[in-house]
Amino acid sequence: MLPRIAAGLFLMVTATAPAKEIRADMSRYPAAPWVTHGGDWKTDGDALTVSGGEGPMVSIDGLQLTDFQLDLEIRTDAQAGVVFRGRDFGVGAFRGDYVGIDAAERQLVWGANDPDWQPIASQAIDVAKTTWLHLRIQADGDQVKVFADAKPITAETWPVFDGIDEAFTRGGLALRALDGEAAFRNLTIQPYHAPRLRRSYTNPVLAGAADPVVLFHQGTYYAYATYTLRDRKQGIRLFTSRNLVDWNDEGFALEADDTWGDSKFWAPDIVEKDGTFFLYYAAEERMCVATAKTPRGPFRQEIEAPMEPASIRIDGHVFEDDDGSRYFYYVTFGEGNEIWGGRLQDDMTSVDPSSLRRMVMPDQPWERHRGAVTEGPEILKHEGTYYLTYSGSHFLSTEYSVGYATSDHPLGPWTKFRNNPVMKSTRYAHGSGHHCFTTSPDGKELFIVYHRHQSSTRANPRQLSIDRARFVPDPQGGPDILQIHGPTSSSQPMPLGTR
Repeated sequence: MLPRIAAGLFLMVTATAPAKEIRADMSRYPAAPWVTHGGDWKTDGDALTVSGGEGPMVSIDGLQLTDFQLDLEIRTDAQAGVVFRGRDFGVGAFRGDYVGIDAAERQLVWGANDPDWQPIASQAIDVAKTTWLHLRIQADGDQVKVFADAKPITAETWPVFDGIDEAFTRGGLALRALDGEAAFRNLTIQPYHAPRLRRSYTNPVLAGAADPVVLFHQGTYYAYATYTLRDRKQGIRLFTSRNLVDWNDEGFALEADDTWGDSKFWAPDIVEKDGTFFLYYAAEERMCVATAKTPRGPFRQEIEAPMEPASIRIDGHVFEDDDGSRYFYYVTFGEGNEIWGGRLQDDMTSVDPSSLRRMVMPDQPWERHRGAVTEGPEILKHEGTYYLTYSGSHFLSTEYSVGYATSDHPLGPWTKFRNNPVMKSTRYAHGSGHHCFTTSPDGKELFIVYHRHQSSTRANPRQLSIDRARFVPDPQGGPDILQIHGPTSSSQPMPLGTR
């Protein structure tokens, strides 16, 4: 038992208490409800500290949590966190959900023991061994949101994880450490119910669409995609929407009969120049270009041939800079799938070969699951900095994810973000990768449009999903950080400007 609970640990439990309301400053709370399981637990000023032991925990005897919000500050040189909706607490053992900070690996992790460890989600974060990190967990039924920040969490803070876990809906609470030392302070728990949204959406929003690119033209969203539902025809499929959520299938914008190639129609991109729409896509693992006078098509190739040089393989993307110059990015097969780029010439169908150079290659662990892959390039420009966003690992891998690199020039050199990937596949959203960006109908919100796998065992038919993105200041003084609220599986507000 603990002789005294730290003054900074404050417990407020109302509707979630099993018998009667408990509301107490823990400096005056009896030691009896707190039970230690291994380790050397002490109070140090306003903090509760632990050292030694193998997986030591301290639990609150008799507490049963259902729907709640928990806030806590944690400092550790190893790994420490919170078990919630748990039971069977013991030294190094429990059943329940766990959210923890791994300082050595600079990771926030969420998983469950039932009875073996099952990872749910993880994300690289900025965490220093000497810094207090504010952790917030909001749980309502099977919906769980997890926040983590070195700053106080506010209504403007986005969750790191926003997903579902159906394994545990009720149980106790424990503070847990793994190796090393850890300190906890400023614990509060209160009832929580997620705000009920008048209009909302839940991912995925469309089945059968992969590798999407979205054009917003005269109030309508046009999504061109790799078609992953069964169809005897081959080509690029078109879907339309007024709000990014409700989509209509418009059939094939491009059919194989109107172009070079017979199969493997993948990963389109579209741009408009002087009233002509140029649709870029892969066929037979070579990039092609077709044109039409409207975004609905039908698109056709005037000359049925792939782009040159032959190294231009798949996943083409066109970026137009502020001065009107255009750049073409694509994937070729070198040391794995590499992203290359060069200047797109005025004819919109050829690339200046003297300008071609490699942008990024798969040289980081997150880019090498089931194959060495960097693909699906997309360029954003923000505050004078170029952001090359891309997908890493094989698209069939459940680890398929999104990262980015930055540069002061559209053709690099590029510096990969230290906390890649910025949108990482999870147990509730597998294979979240190939993507584009667009805005809400009113232009005030930035959205990432991407695909995810159908399930943990089947990639196809892949499914279209949308989530919010934004730029936030980098506390380390670098370019603004591209932050993505996703992948999500809980109800989200409709895009702003939706009618």
